[in-house]
Amino acid sequence: MLDVKGNERILISPLGWGLGHATRLIPIISQLIERGCSVVIAADLPSNELLRIRFPELEYIHFPSINIKLSRRRLKIIRLVQIALRFFLLTHKEHKKIKEIVREYVIDIVISDNRYGLWGATEKSILITHQLTILFPRPFKWIEFLGRWYVKRYAEKFSECWVPDQQEGFRFSGDLSSPKRLPANIKFIGIQSRFTNFTIERTESEWDFVGIVSGPPPQRDIFEQILISIANRLKLKVLIFQGLPLGPRLARTVGYATLVSHQPDEQMAQAIVSAKLLICRSGYSTIMDLVALNRSAIIVPTPGQSEQEYLAKYLSRHKLFQSIPQSRLLSLTRANYNQLVSINNN
Repeated sequence: MLDVKGNERILISPLGWGLGHATRLIPIISQLIERGCSVVIAADLPSNELLRIRFPELEYIHFPSINIKLSRRRLKIIRLVQIALRFFLLTHKEHKKIKEIVREYVIDIVISDNRYGLWGATEKSILITHQLTILFPRPFKWIEFLGRWYVKRYAEKFSECWVPDQQEGFRFSGDLSSPKRLPANIKFIGIQSRFTNFTIERTESEWDFVGIVSGPPPQRDIFEQILISIANRLKLKVLIFQGLPLGPRLARTVGYATLVSHQPDEQMAQAIVSAKLLICRSGYSTIMDLVALNRSAIIVPTPGQSEQEYLAKYLSRHKLFQSIPQSRLLSLTRANYNQLVSINNN
């Protein structure tokens, strides 16, 4: 994947918008360590903590990225403009900061996951992204060309642009990684998941369904409350992964629901594979994890996140997953649940 001698110091920096940007870097970090490279992680606190659990021996730098709080409803134009401006300003701020980090920590190569300002500080810099096309909500489709221009312009400032998807055959990211004009330095690196090369035997599950919460607040908290509500209203024994590596270590129960802040990857993979039914978001890193485990699921796009709404429709159209809007999930009945279990286990 990366041509290294084995004595390089490599900085890896994921975007902090959810933990998916960090989890999909795990196989890349593992490969670099196996080749003898010294890896330094520069990320937000939750991403650092998640990676520290897997790689406690590495160096860690607190390097905050964008902190976005989504609307409780669909994104409005003012909020969309605010996010775009903050993202643009952050790119310039990070471009200055990365030069300081490279000097202080004597870095040879920078690998950035969706942080567009981390170019130019070293001879070799790599951008990882599956979103070469940034999708906008329906009223603003006419400005999508600006998103494509922005990504291509900044992607080509890096030495290489890696897309975590397959170049040939079915592309799980669909149109997101297929604009008419690809960056000249593009390289498809295949599916990247923390569960890559895991061999998990399915066992009898004690849970009626398993839920995985992800993404930024407040929608992640709304989704968690919906899963708890379903568990208690239908009297289903449910395990919910909260995706909070900085959260309490002990599980807690809320009626029929058991909430776990974080678990080691092996335990989480076992619960996912063995679940009678799995309900989760349709974020791309989550999709790659499910593909790696060959696991079907009910995917529920975050309202207002165009990328997740597109992936949910695209992947359900190809019959890889079944998509349910969050509004419909609220009214799930016992009969609906039984039907979903039957569909997802055939």
